[in-house]
Amino acid sequence: MQFFSPKRTFVFLLIVFVVYLFWGNDSPLVDQDEAAYAGFARTMVESGDYLQMEFPYSEPHRKPPLHFWITSFFFQTFGSTEFVLRVFPALCILGTSLLTYHLAYVMFNSRTALYAFSILSFSLYFPLNGKIALVDSLLVFFGMLGFVSLHHFLRKGNLVYVFLFWTSISLALLVKGPPILIFLGGTCFILLFFSKIRPSIWKLHPWFGLPLALLPILIWGKLSWQKDNGALILWMIDWYVLRRATNPVFGQSGPPGTYFVLFVITIFPWTRVYLSFLKEIFWRFVSHLNAKQIKDSIFSSFRNGILLPLSPRSYLMVGLVFSWIFYEFLSSKLPSYPLSAYPILSILLAEQLSKKHNQIYLYRLYLTTAILMFVVIGIFLLPKFSEMRTETKILANNIKSNLQPNETLYSYGGLGIPSFAFYFHQPIKEISFDELIIQNGKILLTESDRLVLESMGIKMNPIGEILSVYVYDRNKTLKLRLVKREL
Repeated sequence: MQFFSPKRTFVFLLIVFVVYLFWGNDSPLVDQDEAAYAGFARTMVESGDYLQMEFPYSEPHRKPPLHFWITSFFFQTFGSTEFVLRVFPALCILGTSLLTYHLAYVMFNSRTALYAFSILSFSLYFPLNGKIALVDSLLVFFGMLGFVSLHHFLRKGNLVYVFLFWTSISLALLVKGPPILIFLGGTCFILLFFSKIRPSIWKLHPWFGLPLALLPILIWGKLSWQKDNGALILWMIDWYVLRRATNPVFGQSGPPGTYFVLFVITIFPWTRVYLSFLKEIFWRFVSHLNAKQIKDSIFSSFRNGILLPLSPRSYLMVGLVFSWIFYEFLSSKLPSYPLSAYPILSILLAEQLSKKHNQIYLYRLYLTTAILMFVVIGIFLLPKFSEMRTETKILANNIKSNLQPNETLYSYGGLGIPSFAFYFHQPIKEISFDELIIQNGKILLTESDRLVLESMGIKMNPIGEILSVYVYDRNKTLKLRLVKREL
């Protein structure tokens, strides 16, 4: 019996992956989202108000509250540090990888499961979601839990999987709203066209399960509406539903096919397997187009149902439609949108790799490259990136030294640095031009804004030297100045 059997190799890689997930997670916060989410959670702990989502520079990052509630619990229990902030997202990414291994094992075999775990966990982009405290790590976990539960229910018909399926949807709605309905709801819709599966889909009792799944977010929405007369809920509908469906947000957009290209980079070093998979799918599609009476067969399938049994590969391909393809046609393009596609795609690529005659050699080659990539990222790139992010901590300490404890700092000019607000940890009020000209107190603004205001006759008394901070999310350096305004 060989020592490095698929199961033993899996255990070894699991240990390596866990070390990587938690390595270096005490580095300074990442702008924008992570710092804003940390600020929301800490504010909840300090105020005792778990409905408010208020933190300086963070308005565009407000979301349904489950991620913030969990983070606030961790903060209250272990302290509000960077490492504590990232513990739960790391666990979510680890859980998603284990669910991927489990599903591949059930569908195929232990070797394919090992390949699927390796492709997902030892790739460029997906593991990084466990090292940055974003809501997407929790969302992808619930999405995969629901997808696995649905597969088990279709195979076994056990009602416990119905409970897990609807629970996954309910909790994911409290994380990020509609995306879970797009993914799992869309998957169930397509499965209705498989005539042999259709009776099982109806046994999910969506007329009963969906209202129950919606109940927690509706209760939260009602309480939030009562608190601010619907301001937050109406803003979320506009920002997360209407605007993202029709316009790019944060200036990130792209044509259909953007994610096809993006996966080439993000799945590295398994890119060659991905391209081989796309090639096979393309030629299968061409062969279907060349088949006779193709139109009749399509209309017949939609009218009478697809008569073929639902194979594991077919189930996975159905899952890709609303976890990936759907987002290709949205105007807004953010890397996190198709995150739920990565576990499914990893299993499909694992099956693709397992069919190659030299699969063991290729697997070892890609895995070795991935581990070397992890070493480079963990030992060289993460410390360098961490060093860049310390500038906001230095800035916060410099500004704080010039203010009294709990004195309010006024911020002008849309600086947009949530990590500074987190480390500053004193009241910050963002003000407009009309507020600035009548404001007494200490104001933080860019040096260019100060010069413009001075030229307009608005007197500013500089405090200390110009402070520089590199904002890597915008790839530029801000020259900031603390001034005192006296009327």
